[in-house]
Amino acid sequence: MDEFIFSYFLTIIIETAVLFILLRQRHAPILIARNAIIASSLTLPFVWFAFPVLCSGFLGFGAGCWFLQTALAEIFAVVAETAVYQKLFSGMCWKSAFFLSLTCNAVSFGVGLALI
Repeated sequence: MDEFIFSYFLTIIIETAVLFILLRQRHAPILIARNAIIASSLTLPFVWFAFPVLCSGFLGFGAGCWFLQTALAEIFAVVAETAVYQKLFSGMCWKSAFFLSLTCNAVSFGVGLALI
């Protein structure tokens, strides 16, 4: 559980920083931080806890299929966070929300890999 808590806070810090860099001229810092926290809080528990069970148990990929499990989890996170950003950032089109989500998740994932 300590790994999840560390990853949760690291994800929030990274994704908030990325959003701030990309949106600081259009949105207030508190709105950026709030939306980053909401998006990560909605998706990260699924990525960490649901996808390993789903992929190894229900879909039968086996516990050793890290690549497929990770790909499915990251696709889920990008799609879900796209919807969250589009809803929470007033007037944002889905393409902009997708770009933000993809960028945040790519940076967060890359940092996570670098720390392993």
